[in-house]
Amino acid sequence: MNTGRVVFVGAGPGDPKLLTIRGMESLRLADVIVYDRLASPQLLSYAKKGATLIYCGKEADHHTLPQEEINLLLIREAQKGKYVVRLKGGDPSMFGRVGEEAQMCRDHSIPFEIVPGITSGMAAPLYAGIPLTHRDYNSSVAFVTGHLCEKNAGKEPDWAALASMETLVIYMGVKNLSRIRERLLAHGKDAHTPVALVRWGTVRELIGKLGTIDKEVEQARFAAPAIIIVGEVVRLRESLNWYESRPLFGQRVAVARRASEEGNSELVIALEQLGAEVMPIPLIERCTFDTPLAELATYRWLVFENEQQVSFFTSALRQQRYDVRRLTSKLAVCGQRAFEAFEKRGIYPDLVLDENTPLLAFPELLALEKEEKVLYAGARKPQRITLDHGKVIQVIQAGMLEWEQRHLDSKKAELSFDWLATDDAHTLFALAQFAGDAWSTTRIVCVGKEAADAAREMGWQSVSSHTNELMAWREHAKHGQTLVLSTTASQKGSYAE
Repeated sequence: MNTGRVVFVGAGPGDPKLLTIRGMESLRLADVIVYDRLASPQLLSYAKKGATLIYCGKEADHHTLPQEEINLLLIREAQKGKYVVRLKGGDPSMFGRVGEEAQMCRDHSIPFEIVPGITSGMAAPLYAGIPLTHRDYNSSVAFVTGHLCEKNAGKEPDWAALASMETLVIYMGVKNLSRIRERLLAHGKDAHTPVALVRWGTVRELIGKLGTIDKEVEQARFAAPAIIIVGEVVRLRESLNWYESRPLFGQRVAVARRASEEGNSELVIALEQLGAEVMPIPLIERCTFDTPLAELATYRWLVFENEQQVSFFTSALRQQRYDVRRLTSKLAVCGQRAFEAFEKRGIYPDLVLDENTPLLAFPELLALEKEEKVLYAGARKPQRITLDHGKVIQVIQAGMLEWEQRHLDSKKAELSFDWLATDDAHTLFALAQFAGDAWSTTRIVCVGKEAADAAREMGWQSVSSHTNELMAWREHAKHGQTLVLSTTASQKGSYAE
C-alpha cells in the first residue's frame, strides 16, 4: 500500500501573512486540505490546481464534521497515498486537538508532521497594542481555555491559582464570560482589573473592567470567536495601539490575484502597509478561443490586443497540439508587453502597433488588400466588421480571467468587503463576478489610467484612479503621517472613513 502522510499546519491568528514558510510549502504540496473555520480562507489560494478542499469548521452547537469523522477522514485520505494537510487556526497544539488527531495517525501507522503556527492568544493582543508581558506590570502569564469538553465538564479549573496570575489569556471564553468573571472575582481578582476582548486578531476589540465586562459584551453584541486578556498590561493599549492608527484600518479591500503570481503586487503591499485588510480574490484563466485552427490560414493577419490575449492564444495552440510552424498568417501585437509575451515563447511578431490603435486604422496600417481578413483577439465585444472591398475584421476574445469560487460555499460570511481595488484592467470582469449583481455600483479604486478608463467603459459607476495618492499614503505612513483618500464629485463618501 502506498501510504501518504498527514501534515498538521498552524494557520496563524487570521492574518494570512502570519502563516509560516513551512506551512505555505505544505499547502502547495497538498493533495487534500482539511481546514477549520478559524483558518483564513485566503490561505487556500496556495493550494495547487486540483487539490481537494474539505471544510470541517466547528461553531457552538454546530459541527460540520464531528471530531471522530475528521480523524477517520485524515486516515482514509492518507491511506490512499495522498499528501494531506490539516489546516488549523492559530497553533495546532494550543487547544487545537492536534494530540488526538496525531495519535490516530500513529495508531494507523500514518507518517505525520506538525508545523507550529502563531497562536491567536499571542498575536491578537499584540495587534491590539497589548504586550502580554511587561516588567513594570507582570512577570507571569497563563493561557487557559474558557470551554471544557464534555469529558471534563465536571472538572473545575483552579480558580484560586488563575485569579492569582498577573495576566490571563483565555481562549473560547466569550460564551462562558459571566461564569469566568464571577469565579475570578470570588477568588480575589480586583473588579477594576482591565479586560480586553479581541476578535479575529485584527478586526474588532472591546475594552472594559472585570466587574462589568460581561454586561459590556452583551450590550455591544460582541460575538465569538475572541481572545480575552485579563490583567494590567491591557492599559498599555492606549499608548501602543499601533495597528488601529493606520489610515485604512477597518477597511476590507478585495484585490484580484492571478494564480500564476508569486508574492504580492505593489498595490497589495501599499494597501496592507496602510492598515487595510486585503482580501485576495483568486483568479483562473478560461480560454474561449473557439476559432477552428484550420481556419487561421484564411486570415492575412492575427492581431493581439495585449499579453493576456497572447497567453490565451498560445494556450489554445498547446492544448490542441498545434505546431506554430504551421501558421501562415502574419502576427501583430498592440504594445511592447504583448510582443514580449510572444518572444518568451520563441515567436516573433511581424509588427508592433501602438497599444490604443483603433480597429478602423488596421486596413491602412496592415496594408490590407481586397477581401483580406484580420482576426483581432482582444477584450472587446465579439463582432464582425465588414469594410470596403470585402475587407473584414473579425473581433474575438481568446479568453478571460474569472473568479475562482472553489471554497465559496463554506466561507460565504468571509466574502464581505468595503471596496475593490486593481491595477490591472484585465481583472475587471473577474472582480465584477465577485461583486455580484450590483457590481456596477460597487466602489472600485483603479490604480493607473488604463485600468480606470477600462472600468468606466465596462460600466462601473463609482471609479476612482488614485495611483499617486495610494503611493503617497504609503510614504506618509512610513513617517507616521495620515492622508485621506479623496473622491470625485460624482462619488458618495470616502473610501477611507
